[in-house]
Amino acid sequence: MKVSGSVLSIIVILAGVAVLQFFQGRKINVGLMRLFIQGFEKKLKIKDQLYTLIGEYSGFRVNYDLSDKYINNVEMSLTLLPRQSLFYLPFSFMVKRGDRLFIVLRPKFRVRNDAHIIQNFYYLFGPDIQEKEDLEKGKVIFEKKEGFYSLTNDKYTLDKLKKLAESSLDVRRLRHICVVKRTNVLFCLIKPDPLKTPDEVKKLVENFPKIFKEEKRETEILEELKS
Repeated sequence: MKVSGSVLSIIVILAGVAVLQFFQGRKINVGLMRLFIQGFEKKLKIKDQLYTLIGEYSGFRVNYDLSDKYINNVEMSLTLLPRQSLFYLPFSFMVKRGDRLFIVLRPKFRVRNDAHIIQNFYYLFGPDIQEKEDLEKGKVIFEKKEGFYSLTNDKYTLDKLKKLAESSLDVRRLRHICVVKRTNVLFCLIKPDPLKTPDEVKKLVENFPKIFKEEKRETEILEELKS
């Protein structure tokens, strides 16, 4: 099969652009990962840490054991758009809708109820929530951003979760925040900002026990009774 000169020229140009995109995209993603890691290590009181790369330039997972009275550890997964891949980037953006940071806080106190705040239409096939059938759906409106719905079995817990989001995060970049009784975690999914997100994670660690103070106090009383 013969290939015309014009088609061959297009192939050569696309190959050259793809190579340039690879080096530039790799540089951006590596730079972003360094900024996030430096920010997290500066803002959090870390006792121990474990990093795992996701791919080579796609992000990382980290587990921070904290020197904190009320939070055992923070687990995070940063997934970046494949900026180094010219042809895969548009498809990845359609699915991921940008860079994502998954945050899990494991408190030393017990969560009493389930509550979720989720951006409308963010999940293509709906959120994967095991207890979804037992939760009532509602609407959530933040002062700076509309377009969220709630799933909960306790309105008071939902109100506290909303307060935690407003006091800790830029809700314009919030995708999903929840407390889950079964796993006893605070989960948060946001579009991360390398200059702002380390402070946001720090605020989550500080504000979670302050706002969920009844749960915190209940655990403290149980510990006192045991001793």
